[in-house]
Amino acid sequence: MKKITFLLLLSSFVSFSQEKISFKVLDKQTKKPVVYATVMLKKIKRGTHADVNGKFEIPRKYKSNGIIRVSSIGYKTKEIKLSELKNKKEHIVYLTVYNNSLNEVVISTSIKKRKKKLLGVQIVRKAIENILDNYPTEPHSYIGYYRDYQQPVGDSYQKKNNYKEKIDYINVNEAIIETFDNGFKTDKLKSKKNQSLLYNYIKNDKFIKDSTLTIPYDNADKKFSESVYISPLGGNELNILSLTNTIRNYNKMSFSFSNTFNKHFIRNHKFKLKKIIYSDKSPLYEVTFNSIKGKTSYEYAAYGTIYISKQDFAIHKLNYNLYYRFKKNPQYSVTIAYKPIKDKMYLNYITFNNFFEATNGNYFKIDKTIFNKKKKTFKISFNKPIYLRSITPIRSKFKIYYKNEKLKIKNVQASTENSRTLEIHIDKESIKKIDLNSSDTDSNYANNFVFDITNIKDIEGFKINERASLKLNQYREFFVQEVFEHKLLPVQKEFVNKSLPLSKSKITDLKLENDYWINTPLKSSKN
Repeated sequence: MKKITFLLLLSSFVSFSQEKISFKVLDKQTKKPVVYATVMLKKIKRGTHADVNGKFEIPRKYKSNGIIRVSSIGYKTKEIKLSELKNKKEHIVYLTVYNNSLNEVVISTSIKKRKKKLLGVQIVRKAIENILDNYPTEPHSYIGYYRDYQQPVGDSYQKKNNYKEKIDYINVNEAIIETFDNGFKTDKLKSKKNQSLLYNYIKNDKFIKDSTLTIPYDNADKKFSESVYISPLGGNELNILSLTNTIRNYNKMSFSFSNTFNKHFIRNHKFKLKKIIYSDKSPLYEVTFNSIKGKTSYEYAAYGTIYISKQDFAIHKLNYNLYYRFKKNPQYSVTIAYKPIKDKMYLNYITFNNFFEATNGNYFKIDKTIFNKKKKTFKISFNKPIYLRSITPIRSKFKIYYKNEKLKIKNVQASTENSRTLEIHIDKESIKKIDLNSSDTDSNYANNFVFDITNIKDIEGFKINERASLKLNQYREFFVQEVFEHKLLPVQKEFVNKSLPLSKSKITDLKLENDYWINTPLKSSKN
């Protein structure tokens, strides 16, 4: 699998002590949370966002005369006067869905003036071509709320630490950061004019802290995501989040399988125009996509949605999810949202979460696979000696797929070379299905094969891929609270060190009259 690499982009300041008013945004019809809804204080053009549970907070100091606008793509924007709110623990905000449709999705040809339907892939191609027209190429900055945290999957963490209650979140870190961006023509990570200032940083004491889970990814023994490479970057989760902004880094490697957005995104996916959807009365194309198996890998499948302006083809939002073939939950998910200010699109929020495991990586697993053209056999080597009695019954324990088509296995036998290798023979009809001629010329050839081997054991009795490990999701989120359209990088400031954890960076005083706030509706327990 290709690399997930990372950049940098965020910054902000905060008042932690001020009281806040709590809200929850729900779909009026389904009563489900409206995830990452945008919330703006109307008069001062500063705001926050709902989290994955639809929750957000507003400082109580704005209650007397503040008006908030709550919006989300596909919903009608709602305005709320804070002074009219009653004293409640949590206020529910219901958003109503627009009557979205697929009418008028047409373009006019220049010759015959006929109307012709615009295909999903054409819309996406036009959006990519227009990136430098639609996004700022001049210096600007964002001040916003940053958060990273971890969430146990299942009860392995709870059992390991003998906790009676379910553990919802671990290692919750929050900050207010300002990110200075010298424009879309510059390299976000490498350019010295693209920096961040840390205005406040806290390790939230309401949640469990576990330093053993905050070490950098080593992708092998201590902290890893199966088949996904995540650059260690000194444990700097902010940089990891920045690199996954495939729109901002449109001409650089971002994440698999978006890869280099302007070169590979269209090449690696199939697109379908679903409907016209609205954002603040502006029509957007809603285009869904999924990965092309032969272009990416037969072990993985990517799905997502991209929202593109019908007027100027600006990308308003991109959601991308990568799934491992044999698992229901995504290996990682990315959501990137931009919003229009005057004639350019500026970052609204970005979130990136990935599944990871913390364990000793020395478990029984496949080490490498080789196809012998002469013998017409697969030679599969493991990292440990095999308990040969465990390889039967062969039919239920060994499956090989070529381009998603199952190959018929004749027999499996131990190699004469060593105790860690098996030779798998397939029948003649299956051999015919394999394009042997392209093995030396096609760099993507190995991705055509999937080896599904289950329930065999090593000589110590451990099953293949079985390991005692802690399984968690890692979340990173940055929500823009205010945009500064024309702001240059300040001089003689101590910026965030891009190769160290955010906690190691120096706090910079924010000399502004206005403040920015931490938005922490996460609950430390289920009660």
